[in-house]
Amino acid sequence: MSTIPCTRVCSAAALALATLLGGCGTYVSTLDVRDNSAPIVTARALHRLGGPIGGGGGLEAEVHAVRATDRQNFTDTDAATLNGRTILGPTTLHHRVSAQHVQLVYNHLLFPGRPIEMEWFAGATVSRLQWDTNSTRPSDPQLTYRRTWYGPVAGLVGRVPLAPGLALEGRFSGAIEFRRIFGGSRTGAELALAWSPVPMLQLRGGIAHSESSVDREVLGQDLSMRARGPFASLAFNF
Repeated sequence: MSTIPCTRVCSAAALALATLLGGCGTYVSTLDVRDNSAPIVTARALHRLGGPIGGGGGLEAEVHAVRATDRQNFTDTDAATLNGRTILGPTTLHHRVSAQHVQLVYNHLLFPGRPIEMEWFAGATVSRLQWDTNSTRPSDPQLTYRRTWYGPVAGLVGRVPLAPGLALEGRFSGAIEFRRIFGGSRTGAELALAWSPVPMLQLRGGIAHSESSVDREVLGQDLSMRARGPFASLAFNF
């Protein structure tokens, strides 16, 4: 007679218990990360069709990365499932999440040389979310999720020149998955001081906010990451 591994028995028992407790108030809970000290890095390259000084349209490429960690307490009515693995409360979860994207957009500069300059941009992005969750209870499985998606992205930039080569900038962008109304999505915001030691190079630093999420309609489990922290950015204009 074959012996069934204990891990398979434990997983089956956990799933059965989650089902039985469904009528007693157990529900699938959002896996939630809130990190207010997450490092964020970005690199951009912008080719302004009318030249780096003038306004008008251009093509912009961006690479972005953020990592976030957090703890989440589950009560005895909480449960989470990823890739057929389930964790039931009560327990404490430790999340590690990283999100990256690359995007290529059309960028249009408005009001160059004015007291307030603006840019709008729109194009396409490829985004990736990597999620790992561990419970403080050793018998619980690790929950993992890896997903790459693509879709449209758009955003706005506002800039106030402070001195030659120095400006205060605010930037917002948002993207959604192309194939689904409910699926992957992300948003980002930056408040930065931008310094251009030469016209073709810009160094930016400040505070950034990054959000990534996956809707339950796609995964059967909501995932939500909100990261905020110091960021550094390098941009080339040509």
